[in-house]
Amino acid sequence: MSIEVKGVTKRFGDFVALEDVNVSIPTGQLTALLGPSGGGKSTLLRVIAGLESADSGTIEIEGVDATRLAPQKRNVGFVFQHYAAFKHMTVAKNVAFGLEIRKKPKEEIRDRVHELLKLVHLDQFAHRLPSQLSGGQRQRMALARALAVEPSVLLLDEPFGALDAKVRKELRDWLRRLHDEVHVTTVFVTHDQEEALEVSDEIVVINNGRVEQVGTPDQLYDEPANDFVMSFLGEVTTLGGQAIRPHDIEVSTSPLLDRAVEGTVARILRIGFEVRLTVHTLDGEEVHVQLTRTLANGLGVREGGTVWLTPLAGATIMPTTASVGGHART
Repeated sequence: MSIEVKGVTKRFGDFVALEDVNVSIPTGQLTALLGPSGGGKSTLLRVIAGLESADSGTIEIEGVDATRLAPQKRNVGFVFQHYAAFKHMTVAKNVAFGLEIRKKPKEEIRDRVHELLKLVHLDQFAHRLPSQLSGGQRQRMALARALAVEPSVLLLDEPFGALDAKVRKELRDWLRRLHDEVHVTTVFVTHDQEEALEVSDEIVVINNGRVEQVGTPDQLYDEPANDFVMSFLGEVTTLGGQAIRPHDIEVSTSPLLDRAVEGTVARILRIGFEVRLTVHTLDGEEVHVQLTRTLANGLGVREGGTVWLTPLAGATIMPTTASVGGHART
């Protein structure tokens, strides 16, 4: 395993940021640490990097006990949300910085910088200052700088959090392609469920300082360990006293099945190709349903109309608790 986190606990005064955390991250994998704000994911990343020290437990990187090693001796690259660029240095100088302080030969530095800027599609901007780049370009520069020293592990702390939605989407796609090219073990922190599901090989869900579940995106989405994981990775509603995803509900305008739940359409909201229904059932539940526009038009659903709701075959269903509401957690 590339990274082994064993029994790590970290407190800040009376606040328990991490409690007995155990995680194994294989070599060459892209792993997301996903969870709500304050859940402990950034603290775990900083403990792995050596920027925070654990109160108890151990960190192994590439088979070496790194628990008490200084950050610069762990061979990790760290990318912060806000780039941390040297404003007075050109893009090329920013990327070269780590190599220069390691006193690498000038020719080796020049070749490595050129290679990396080409890899991140910034070779034409080598002589610009960071202020002359867009937010997405500055983040790509930060990634190139972190990769320059050939780290065994690349750590990213909400790397796209400061960018708008369109740029974030573009950089997610780019990060996945970059990882497939360089194959460095990568761990990134995010609270964006779509980002984690789209980019990562594996997701570690962290909440209140504890690991809730570890698995592939498909495993976590289709087989959540508990209602928190289910509600955090995608929207959740309730039907017949059970938690279910809104897109896993079949809508009919006639009672085709005995177990169908009758209700009245209280609201119809169209968002692009998707139609969202709010249905009030006879039992007093407010159920949220997602349909395609084509299906909604074919059914002829209308506000005030009566519909019958049934879970689709194979739907993920879980008994509800107080933590599962009508909307996804964010």
